[in-house]
Amino acid sequence: MTNEFRLIPTRDSLVGETDVEKISKYSDIVPAVNALPQWYKDLAPYDKGTKHSLKEIRPINNKGSDGTDTSTKLCGPFLDAMTSGYIYRLPEDVTVDLSEKGAPILKWNTVSNLLDMRGVIDNSVPEHCHPIQFGWRMQAYYLTPEGYSTLICHPFNRPELPFYVPAAIVDSDVWGLAGFIPFYLKRNFIGTIEKGTPLFQMLPIKRDDWKLKYDTSLEALEQEQIKEEKRRIKISHYYRDYIWKKKKY
Repeated sequence: MTNEFRLIPTRDSLVGETDVEKISKYSDIVPAVNALPQWYKDLAPYDKGTKHSLKEIRPINNKGSDGTDTSTKLCGPFLDAMTSGYIYRLPEDVTVDLSEKGAPILKWNTVSNLLDMRGVIDNSVPEHCHPIQFGWRMQAYYLTPEGYSTLICHPFNRPELPFYVPAAIVDSDVWGLAGFIPFYLKRNFIGTIEKGTPLFQMLPIKRDDWKLKYDTSLEALEQEQIKEEKRRIKISHYYRDYIWKKKKY
């Protein structure tokens, strides 16, 4: 069964627009797989651009891909994080400047309720960010199937972005509020946050009851060690070929 992540444009975002223009609102929210950064696409799959020939492999241990010349480009869990769920993208350019006192000044042209600012800061602010809490104003509600919530957070593995977004979990099967998504600007950033920049990631997650269990049995340890040893059957790509499961959004 395929679940639906439903988007419903806010009333303010639709005033005076045609059906085509209304649908275009959704172009700002895309599957995360469609928002991979260029720096990731440009990564070489193997260390220092080698062609992965047997002559150039440089194993440093006896556990298969843990010690070969593969780079981050071939790390499946790293890529899964970046391509899971959906990305909310900036609908237009935002220019960032500084006042004489060093406070950030944000300017944009068209969307009247693109972002806002909170007058009070009552949580932890990253040291490299201005102590001012801005917020992106969402232009759509979002709904998930019964039993599913939505994790909203900074885009995974994107530390180069000129802002930081705190994380939150919304029970979006009841109400996916088109809310105020807080963010903090980095102190050293002056320039333009370009249209299409990923602002935050939205990942549907299933709600289940969990409990923490410590398993100290020898049997459990041996089972995990067997899995570890199996990695030796391939020099690389063991995780991709034997462990990884395809995700669709």
